[in-house]
Amino acid sequence: MSNTLRISFSLKNTYRVNSILYAIKQIPILKKILPDSLYRMIGFKIAGHILSWMWEVLSAIFGKAIYFGLLVGGTFLMGELNQASAFGEIFMHLFLFGTIIGVMSNTYMLSTHRTKYYAIMLLNVDARKYNIINYVYEILKLSICYVIAFVVLYFTAGIPLWLGLLSVLFTVGIKTAVVGYMFSSFEKGNDVDGTNPFNGFTFPLVILSAIMAGLFPAIGHPFPYVAITGVMAVFTVLGVFGLIKICKFNLYREVSRQTLLKAATIKTDSKKTVVTNTAKAISADTNITSNKKGFEFLNELFIKRHKKILWKPVLIISAIAFAIFAIANIAVLYLPESASEVNGLLLNSLPYFLFIMYAINRGMSYTQALFINCDHSLLTYSAYKKPKNILKLFTIRLREIVKMNLVPAFIIGAGLSALLFVSGGTDTPVNYLLLLFTPMAMSIFFSVHNLTIYYLLQPYNNNTEVKSGTYSIIMALTYAVCYIFMHIELPTLYFGLSIVGFSIIYCLVACLFVYKKAPETFRIRA
Repeated sequence: MSNTLRISFSLKNTYRVNSILYAIKQIPILKKILPDSLYRMIGFKIAGHILSWMWEVLSAIFGKAIYFGLLVGGTFLMGELNQASAFGEIFMHLFLFGTIIGVMSNTYMLSTHRTKYYAIMLLNVDARKYNIINYVYEILKLSICYVIAFVVLYFTAGIPLWLGLLSVLFTVGIKTAVVGYMFSSFEKGNDVDGTNPFNGFTFPLVILSAIMAGLFPAIGHPFPYVAITGVMAVFTVLGVFGLIKICKFNLYREVSRQTLLKAATIKTDSKKTVVTNTAKAISADTNITSNKKGFEFLNELFIKRHKKILWKPVLIISAIAFAIFAIANIAVLYLPESASEVNGLLLNSLPYFLFIMYAINRGMSYTQALFINCDHSLLTYSAYKKPKNILKLFTIRLREIVKMNLVPAFIIGAGLSALLFVSGGTDTPVNYLLLLFTPMAMSIFFSVHNLTIYYLLQPYNNNTEVKSGTYSIIMALTYAVCYIFMHIELPTLYFGLSIVGFSIIYCLVACLFVYKKAPETFRIRA
C-alpha cells in the first residue's frame, strides 16, 4: 500500500508540476526568456513542487470553504424569508440535501483523472490498491475540512458539535454506500459512472433534492434536528455495508478500465460534437452571397452563413431581457410600496450588471466559430497574417461582435433607465444616461476583450482544444473580477463614468497591441 501511495503522489505531483511549468512557459513575456530545458532545471522543478503542494492544500480547503459559504449564505437568505426558523435547523437541512446532491456528481472512487489512467492503464499499478488508497486519502481530506468547519459553526452559530461530527460520518457513509451500490451493479454486468451513479434516476433525484432543500425552509418548515439525525444515522449505517463491499470487491481493474476508457471516449466525442454541431449550424444555402470586396466580402459571408450560431442566441437573450424589464416596470407601477427599494438598488447596484454582461456576451462563441470555420484554414496562408491585413480584419470582426452584443445591452440599459424613472427617478439626471450607456460600454469592453485575447493568444490547436495557459488564466481572472463586482455597491454616477472611460481606453490599447503583436501570436498551436 505504501509503495502504491508513493507512486500515486509521484504521478500526480509530476503531472501537476509539468502543467504548472508549461503554463508558465506559455506566458508571452516569459516565453522568450525561459529556455526549452526548463523542465530539466532543478530550481524550477523545486518551485513547481512547492506550488503543486500549495495547490493540493488550497484546493482541499478552498472548495470546502466555498461549499460552506454557500450554505451559510443560503441559510441567511432562507432566514430572511421566514424569521420563525432557527439558523441551525435551516443550515443542517441545506447541508443534508446538498450532500445528497454532491454525492451524485463525485464519489471519489471512480474518478477519471489523467494520472489514474497513467497509473492503471500504462504503468500497470495494482488497481485495487490504487483506488482504495486514493479513496481513503480523499475521504481523510474531506473529513478534516468538515470537522474544522463544524467546530467553527459550533462556536459561531451554536450548531451542536455532536451533530457536526455525525454530519462528517454521514458524508463519508453516503459516499461509501453509493460506491458499494455501483460495485454491486458492475458485478451484475452494468456500466457504472462516478458522475451518474443511478443512471436515468440520477437527474430526477438531484432535482427532487434541490426542491426539498429550498422548499421546506422557504415555507418555514426545515427538517428538525431529530429528522436530520435519523436520516444521517441511516446513511451512516449503509456506509458500513458499502465499506464491506469495497473491501470484498475484486474487479477494480475492470471497473477502472471501463470508466477511464469511457471518459476518454466522451472527451473525444465532445470535441467532435463541437465541430459537428458548428458545421451543422452553417447555412448550406448556395444563394448566399455579398456585393462587397476583400475582407468585407469574407466577413459578410461568414456572418450570413452562421446566423444560427451568432444571431439567434442574441435575439433570444434580447427577448428575455425585454420581457424581464417589462414585467419589472409593470410590477413597480402596480406595487408602489416597492418603488423606493428598487430605486435605491438601481442607484447603487450597477456593478452587479458587470457579471450579467459578462455572462451574456457572445465573444467567446464568436471566436470559437471563427477558428473552427474560418481561421483554422486561413491561418495557413502567410498573406493572412500580415499586420495591415490582421488589423483590417480585426476591426471588421470587432464591428460585427459589437453590433451583436449591443442589442441586448441596449435593451438592458433602456430597461434600467425606465425602471429608475417609474420607481421615483433621481435628482441627478445624468444617472439615466449612465444606466443606459454603461451596459452598452460593458458589452463593448467584453467584445473587444474576447477578440483581443483571441488574436494575441490564439488558444486553439488543430483539434479545437485550448492549449494556452495564459488564455485560461486571463479568462479565469475575468470571471473572478466580474463575480467580485456582484458583491460591491457603488454609486451609479462614479461606477458608470469609470466603466465608460475604461472601455474607451481599453479599446484603443487593444487595437494597438493587436497591430503590433498579432502577426507573431495569431497562429495555430501545436
